[in-house]
Amino acid sequence: MKAVFLGLLTGMAFGVVLYKVGASRYSRVIGMLTLRDTKVMKFAFTAIATASALYGLAAVFGVAEQLHLVPRVMPFIGAAHVLGGVIFGVAMGVTGTCPGTCVAKAGGMGGDKRFAAGFSILGLVLGIIAYAWVKAPLTDAGVIATNQKPMTLHGLLGLPYGVVAMGWSALFFGISVAVDRFLPEKVFTPAKERRSLVDYVRGEWSWVASGTLGGIVIVLATAQDGYLGFSGAALAVVGGAAHLVGHPMELVPKVNDDILWRAMLIVGVFPGGFLAHLFSTKSEAATHPTVKPTFSVKASGKALAGGFGLALGAMIGGGCTTGAFIAAWPTLSVGSLAMGGTFFVASMATSNLLLFTRRLDFGEAQRVGDEVYD
Repeated sequence: MKAVFLGLLTGMAFGVVLYKVGASRYSRVIGMLTLRDTKVMKFAFTAIATASALYGLAAVFGVAEQLHLVPRVMPFIGAAHVLGGVIFGVAMGVTGTCPGTCVAKAGGMGGDKRFAAGFSILGLVLGIIAYAWVKAPLTDAGVIATNQKPMTLHGLLGLPYGVVAMGWSALFFGISVAVDRFLPEKVFTPAKERRSLVDYVRGEWSWVASGTLGGIVIVLATAQDGYLGFSGAALAVVGGAAHLVGHPMELVPKVNDDILWRAMLIVGVFPGGFLAHLFSTKSEAATHPTVKPTFSVKASGKALAGGFGLALGAMIGGGCTTGAFIAAWPTLSVGSLAMGGTFFVASMATSNLLLFTRRLDFGEAQRVGDEVYD
């Protein structure tokens, strides 16, 4: 029960952060990928910097093992990082979501298309099932490496982790400040003027506060001997459910405390987004909305296909935007650097192509997001 409670609480905390920084907004994520709204980018870089600094300090002062702050390094799995990264990146570039944000969006009841977030979650489940079928052929073909070993940047450099992690932290803090100085961020005007601390808490949080809190949650997950990755968490949910119905998956051979913690991690994102939504102040535009949420077969199909691609790509490539990027880059994992770098190139290319071909109206996306917290 302890694993269930801690996993749920950790997931809720990160779900609140995702919602409050606006990472569940389609326009915020697409804005990051097209460099037209960089708030989520600065949030992610700040979270990486914060987690790197905390891990690095623990290593430098020799208390990492004592505090359970030795970060878990994802193994290097070869060409699968590139294949999975491309699949994940295209899905992300089209939908503007990732496994964690689509659950936070569903919990926060955002978006102008009813049930789209729910279809994204269904797509995640189907993508995981599909991976169970294709893993063996991809491994036999040599795409997924069989000799999987952790490979790290500091290991390749021959330097202590703590030293490199502190430098890595400074690098990403510096990038965040530079991005904030030279690239735009959309401001959604709140319906109520901010005068007190409570008003600021109820409004959309800044990238500094959100990134710092996000990094702390990542480190707290490590202190629980866990890992903040939502594609792995989704796998734990599907695998656990398979055991319950009497058809266990080879991907999840048994259900133990680690699997329960992971499963509750993504389950917790939903109430986290919901509670953040209830407590939040609406934007000024949302007080007199012109956009009414409607059901769209096309949007639901797109969300389903997107969720499928996100899960399949994350499973093949070794993680999602949280598991292979925000929580993984502080570990200096070479595999995660390869996966994260690949899916960002693919997602930015996809979203900018949609923008160039006018299949994406970014101004309209921001207008809709202002009213219904897309």
